[in-house]
Amino acid sequence: MNHYSSLKNALIAFFLLLASLYALPNIFGSDLAVQISSAGDAAIGETDLNKIESILKNKNATYKSAALSNRRILVRFNDTADQLSAKDLLKKELGRNYVTALNLAPSVPLWLADLGGKAMSLGLDLRGGVHFLLEVDMDAVLLMSIDKSYNELRTVLRADRLYKSIKKEGKSIAIRFKQADLKDKAVELIKSEFNDLVILETDNQDELLINIGISESSQKEAKNSALKQNITTLRNRVNELGVAEPIIQQQGLER
Repeated sequence: MNHYSSLKNALIAFFLLLASLYALPNIFGSDLAVQISSAGDAAIGETDLNKIESILKNKNATYKSAALSNRRILVRFNDTADQLSAKDLLKKELGRNYVTALNLAPSVPLWLADLGGKAMSLGLDLRGGVHFLLEVDMDAVLLMSIDKSYNELRTVLRADRLYKSIKKEGKSIAIRFKQADLKDKAVELIKSEFNDLVILETDNQDELLINIGISESSQKEAKNSALKQNITTLRNRVNELGVAEPIIQQQGLER
């Protein structure tokens, strides 16, 4: 027999209904998404949204929806394969002015979200941990190697007054000479003193000009060194956080 008054029964029913309503968002789960935000101070707007949708449609990328929210764009997907391929595509097409990242987006219906309903935030332990992929900018690594070789090469050649001019051209060094004998002497010096450098074959018909580049073995060594350094730094940071049983390993040549 119910010993409570009608008012108390009504209040209990009301609060149960209210609790059920705000528990509903947890049923809907989350969508796989790619989040795009500005790399600088510029605001993300409708123009950026149209640009992103145009890129996806032109490349026949499959996605559920794309929307602008909280100064960022969320593109939703049905499966992981579509999400990962779209993330790589957008990162390549948008360039360095945008930050492209994988994310999870709540799939709560708009009417429920307008009422303030949102899914409970789960910790990393309840989501199965976190997967983090770090990509090293290998172009920057090689440019740093060229800068170092350029300074060393200029110092050595200047001591013997061998070159007329020397300058960096991307990932190579161009050296011009006044005379052929000075060029030959410089080539011999480079081959004997700079094992990490090679004379590049070019279509240039100027006999007093040579192009120098980093050898394949030295490029590989520089890349491996950069990767190991980043892995060590990442491992130290993770250990500082006290993460249990982290797995940190190399994936490919740049990650």
